[in-house]
Amino acid sequence: MRRIIKRKDAAAMVGVSIKTIPLLIKENGFPKPVSVGKSNGWIDTEIQEWIEKKISERDAALAGGASLVGGAA
Repeated sequence: MRRIIKRKDAAAMVGVSIKTIPLLIKENGFPKPVSVGKSNGWIDTEIQEWIEKKISERDAALAGGASLVGGAA
């Protein structure tokens, strides 16, 4: 079941600060919030899918012989 969560919880799922969320949206395809009344929230399953995508990208890079050292990936 999908839940709408606040920015603090979205940030905690990813392990970043709440100030980093807009940067992730802009630069890394992080899910955009949905409007809930006068507030915004994130769909928890969309964040989980984003995390899984990042893991897959990392694994594909590692399988291809790419190095994660020096900020690559």
